[in-house]
Amino acid sequence: MKKKVLIAILAVALVGVSCMAFVGCNSKVKVGFQSGTTGQFYTEEFTNLNPSQYPNATLAVQDMISGRISYVITDIAPAKSIAAQFADKVKVIDIGLTEEEYCFAVNPKDTKGILEKLNKFMSDNKEELQKLQNAYVQGTNEKKVIYSASNPQNPLTVATSPDFPPFENVSGDGYEGYDLEVMAMFCEEYGFDLVINSMDFDSIVLNVGNGQSDIGAAALTWSEERAKSVTFSNSYYDATQVVVCLKSDTAFDACKTKEDVEAILAAL
Repeated sequence: MKKKVLIAILAVALVGVSCMAFVGCNSKVKVGFQSGTTGQFYTEEFTNLNPSQYPNATLAVQDMISGRISYVITDIAPAKSIAAQFADKVKVIDIGLTEEEYCFAVNPKDTKGILEKLNKFMSDNKEELQKLQNAYVQGTNEKKVIYSASNPQNPLTVATSPDFPPFENVSGDGYEGYDLEVMAMFCEEYGFDLVINSMDFDSIVLNVGNGQSDIGAAALTWSEERAKSVTFSNSYYDATQVVVCLKSDTAFDACKTKEDVEAILAAL
């Protein structure tokens, strides 16, 4: 090996050791979230953090377990659902960081009168839907697979991103989750044939807004920006963002309030 090459390699190695030994190398803590969600917007407010995007929160948690990132910020219901899968490895810091409302997104042209029908359906069946929702969030629901109609005569096309349990998820050659079971019940009530249009979460609002789908059912948080493209139904779930961390991590154990958690996030 040439002397100059050897010197260069040694220099790089010394820089690496230096970065491991001193905080001055400005390495930021990596925090994962699902792309396009409130978790992304919330995390990116902390300029000291290194935000890491994922197609879904499950992949982010798996990377956290593997040591590639340090924390995950996601909605509380999927956080608890995912944590239950990895109960020996991760935990949820059960302190709400945001206030959000989930709604269904409806095509603004709405030539089928879906918005009025959907709001009425949700109001008329409020108690039943609340019990169903509680069962899904608590993980005590009866497993029900929802299939997309293969030969729809009166189609109702629903855009979803099936990677957000317990609200929507893939199940074999079908789907499951609270949102999609509600859509199946709604279709049965009004004589529609449910057609499920699976896509990335980021694409749903645009897809529905352009009229490619009638409804977006994907644990969508109401926002002024999204409301420019779609019409939102009445809300059906109060959500919040939470931190998911390794079970051995004690950084947030003494936290009692949102402010406590955010003080630690800001100091990472």
